[in-house]
Amino acid sequence: MSKKRIDPKENRGESVNGARGKVAKKSKRKEAKMTSKKQEKMSKSWLPVVLIVLLLGGVVTVGLLLGGLDGDGGSALRNNINESAINWQRYAEQEIQLSGTGKTSVNEPGVYVISGTLTDGMIEINTAGAVKLILDGVSITNNSGPAIYVAEATTIIIETAANSKNVLADASVYKGWDEDVCGTIFSHDDLVLQGTGTLTVSGNYEDGIVGKDDLKIVSGTYIVDAKDDGIRGRDSVYIVDGSFEITSGGDAIKANNADEVAKGWIKIDDGMIVAEAGDDGIHAESALEINDGSITVKKSHEGFEGSKITINGGEISIIAADDGINAAGGNDSSSPNMGKYRQSSSNYAIVINGGSIAVNSTGDGIDSNGALYVNGGVITVDGPTNDGNGALDSETGIIYNGGTIVAVGASGMAVAPNEASSKNSISVFFDSTYAAKTKIAVKDANGSTIISHTSAKTFRHATLSSEKFEEGETYYIYIDGVEYSSVTLNGKTTQLGSGGMNGMPSGGMMPPEDMPQGGGRSRF
Repeated sequence: MSKKRIDPKENRGESVNGARGKVAKKSKRKEAKMTSKKQEKMSKSWLPVVLIVLLLGGVVTVGLLLGGLDGDGGSALRNNINESAINWQRYAEQEIQLSGTGKTSVNEPGVYVISGTLTDGMIEINTAGAVKLILDGVSITNNSGPAIYVAEATTIIIETAANSKNVLADASVYKGWDEDVCGTIFSHDDLVLQGTGTLTVSGNYEDGIVGKDDLKIVSGTYIVDAKDDGIRGRDSVYIVDGSFEITSGGDAIKANNADEVAKGWIKIDDGMIVAEAGDDGIHAESALEINDGSITVKKSHEGFEGSKITINGGEISIIAADDGINAAGGNDSSSPNMGKYRQSSSNYAIVINGGSIAVNSTGDGIDSNGALYVNGGVITVDGPTNDGNGALDSETGIIYNGGTIVAVGASGMAVAPNEASSKNSISVFFDSTYAAKTKIAVKDANGSTIISHTSAKTFRHATLSSEKFEEGETYYIYIDGVEYSSVTLNGKTTQLGSGGMNGMPSGGMMPPEDMPQGGGRSRF
């Protein structure tokens, strides 16, 4: 691929193709485009979403079928982005050296290698084709709007060059922009981020990185600090890999399209994510799927929220002021929209097939407004200390088919897996409340330790589930090395002591008047 150097006249408001730069607002061309490309795209996406639940030998598989969508891999969650199909070799690389102030306009498809500094300016893309921006040592600050703005492009790829450090910052107040433009990187069309460099984004107005359609992140290192949402794709967010450090006043990662069927989902295949959020760590309006990676939510209102949450793997750690993992509907902060909330328990589900999950929550630890299935993985929950919430909670019951569960917390709303489970559990209501840093263990008749956990907070109830538990066998509960009691399993869940929901399938739901109000938005 040959290279062509462009004179940096664009910093005086001119485009790289010689045409005078346009006012930085969504153009009428963008509006007209909705009647062609967008309508075609929407017609494909308005297809039925079907929740398939197959109960085969006690194991449940849950998936969203998004018929007709092109996408990646074998997952049911797929977007329309296929950046590998673009023939970038037909474009000569064009080099742009930024300096001073002003707007750099890109009005033709192609590959642009960007370096240099704008102390008050931006890059604007407005073309009917595909554009790749390669950031190679870029610093852009805009005192009146976003740093990179995509008015129109079939696909926009922002790539960080190897070992490069790139810094973007937007204004704290936007001047002369449409209301929906609200991110340091803002794209009206499909957006792909990739590369082997570092991109630091300061979202001083609202959001850090925004894709109004599908947002896909393939690789790279991202440091995002945003007043509201850190990374947001309206239709979807698909993270293939990458390293992320996100600090946000709102949600750290979010997909917020609640208006279209088969939209508003998040999929994470791998990567390392560390988030501190004023609202949710990860918030999906529809499905949330996690396949692998390391996800640490150091602070949140709710750690994960989505209507259907599937965890197949990964190392997950969550600290939440309310629920740790919550299958619910509607908009956040982090209270679901009451018009949708619990509209039907069949709309919500949590399925855990694998991974290592640690939750420390003030509200419910893991809460589904529908079903909760645990088929594998290692789950530890240090749940609520108040009796209005439970370490585990499910509207229609908890089905335990495999893995390990240690969930400790208050006893008032405590629930455990039901008799539809294929594996065994013990539900212990203790005679008194134990302090933080108390060690609870379960041993078999040979003295072998099956379960062991040191609590992060006080607790009076424990749900203990293991594939090694066998009906008819006797097990021994230990507190700080001293035998508390023995229990012989006589069903899928054997209860020791009394309290909690007394066999009812759900608990821990806050009444509507006690739920958090305000703060969330469903934009666009």
